[in-house]
Amino acid sequence: MSDGNDGLDRDAAEGEADAETLKADFEALREEADALKNEAARAKADLYNYRARVERDRKRDMELAAENAVMSLLPVLDNLERALEAENDKDSSMYKGVSMVQRQFFSALRGMGLEVIEVSGVFDPALHDAISIVDVGDDERDGTVVEVFHKGYMLGGKVLQAAKVKVGRKKIEENDKRD
Repeated sequence: MSDGNDGLDRDAAEGEADAETLKADFEALREEADALKNEAARAKADLYNYRARVERDRKRDMELAAENAVMSLLPVLDNLERALEAENDKDSSMYKGVSMVQRQFFSALRGMGLEVIEVSGVFDPALHDAISIVDVGDDERDGTVVEVFHKGYMLGGKVLQAAKVKVGRKKIEENDKRD
């Protein structure tokens, strides 16, 4: 005959086994929850990076579209300016009409971000295209833009069309050449 303690011991042993099983299950679930949290954090970071990449690509595509549109329209602007330069009678209705169209057209291009390259002072090969060099008598005008033949344009800090200019160069005297 067994006494009642055997049943209690057996129940206690089973309870301890159940507790160990529960602890193991709890730890497994905790590890799984941590893994899912990490996976969710990675997915959130991937989504954030994807959105940033899409926004960056969208912005770049818009800039390229604007650049292509402006590049295709620059010859029209140049021709309007040539027409104005060719007209001798600045008071004629033709001159005034073309001038209004040119200003409106340039305003629309400026709205797309087009800027005229300011030409003053020192020649800058990044902004200017030297198509002629002329001797100048003094040091002050050496390496400076003397005349602008054709305007230059930028869009978003990028040169679309360099300004075509004449650059001054100090005239070298015969005595300076021998030294």
